[in-house]
Amino acid sequence: MRRFYLYTVLIAVLLFATGCEKKEQTLQEKAATQKNVIIDDAYVLLDNPKLMKMYREYNEGLLKDYDIDFRVITTAGEEDIDTFANKQFAKLQQESRSKSGKALLLVINTLQDKVRLEVSQALEPVFTDAFVSYIERKGFVPYFRDYKIADGVYMATELVHDRATEAAAGKEFVPPMASKSIGGGAKTKAHIGIADPDAKKGAQVAANAADTPMEVFERYLNVLKAHNKNPNLDIYTDATKAFFRKWTVTDINQDHEIHNVAPCKAHYETLYDTKDEHAVLAARPYDKYRKCAPYFFKKEEGKWKLDIATMAQTLRFNAQMAFHFDKQKRLQKEGKYYAYAFDGYWLNKDGYPYKYDKAAKEWSKYRWKYTCNGYYHPGDKKEDMHCWIRYALPGGPANVRLGLEGGEKIYGFGEEGNRKMKVTIRELINYLNSVPSGEVATVVLEHYYLNGKETHNFDAILNPNIEVRYETRQGIAP
Repeated sequence: MRRFYLYTVLIAVLLFATGCEKKEQTLQEKAATQKNVIIDDAYVLLDNPKLMKMYREYNEGLLKDYDIDFRVITTAGEEDIDTFANKQFAKLQQESRSKSGKALLLVINTLQDKVRLEVSQALEPVFTDAFVSYIERKGFVPYFRDYKIADGVYMATELVHDRATEAAAGKEFVPPMASKSIGGGAKTKAHIGIADPDAKKGAQVAANAADTPMEVFERYLNVLKAHNKNPNLDIYTDATKAFFRKWTVTDINQDHEIHNVAPCKAHYETLYDTKDEHAVLAARPYDKYRKCAPYFFKKEEGKWKLDIATMAQTLRFNAQMAFHFDKQKRLQKEGKYYAYAFDGYWLNKDGYPYKYDKAAKEWSKYRWKYTCNGYYHPGDKKEDMHCWIRYALPGGPANVRLGLEGGEKIYGFGEEGNRKMKVTIRELINYLNSVPSGEVATVVLEHYYLNGKETHNFDAILNPNIEVRYETRQGIAP
């Protein structure tokens, strides 16, 4: 479906050639530093670009913060893995990015079903053979069993980063030295695709109708401490049970979660929604480190249960374990029911919550806290003016619960069957104000595309190739 729209846009662009050259040079340098960071000759990693992107972020953090050059090679060759790793390690050291000889090489041989992590002499006091063997067997090999090799490599990188952080805090790194020999390391059976029959076992843990979300949370911590990996625990929502049946959980995962949550317990408060159907344990105000991640709960069968499935959908963590939101997914499915807990916090471009303290008092009288400019479709009358979001107060309900931002155009509202399209500003305002608190509000956004890319800068009369798409956005009314 193609339609014509007309609006005027004024753009001021200042383009400096030197700035472009500097940006290009930066990109070239970045590409050079990532050369041969991953060599996927067995073709088991690079088909998962999201995980590999996360891996590279951790990898660059290792180099920047700790001068550790961490490489990964997958192979399906017949050469003995020890000999192969020895040769590759020596070869890669010729182009090492580390200035102090701190190097790691993870080799995965899918044919021989083996994995080896090589450690340079400069890192042996930190990454001992016993420690390396432990993270291989308990850390990422469980992912290999489920044939989630990319997940396993990412987990290995995360564990290496955590160990480096701890060692740096304890000043355990040895002085810089040359790294021409293999040094320490450990290898183990990879068990690729060989399911562990004991991987998802554990005693049942019941939820009671009288339990508060905090009490359920305490039981969950005991589950972690016991390394209970039963996906069908009664303290989980049905969606979370289904999630854990497919998800790989390791002892190290559980130990790390306990470690991260321990300093947060005293700061958590329980935030309930208006219908007493959802709750969030949150440590507010969120400080700049954002180490205390929120926990979501949903009432099922009259009992509060952990909704880790929605947490996994909406929350993300960086290399420093600071939580942030996946902005594209945070309001999808069940996610929209937890947005209320973040009223007053706006999300930056990467999804990190920030407290917005500049709200003027006059905003207090507005329920959704947004303003509209007007726009028209061809043939519209003056009274047909539609809402072009001029401003959505950062941290306000329109911004937090519906994800609205300045520049977005509202074309319709209501759910299927009761949907009204091509609505006016007044109709939109009346609709949003009429939705009862705690109920779902639905708006339809209008997006313009040119050659497959979203655009706001066009003249429809001069360019008839504009494509119009519609997006349904839902949120819970304040």
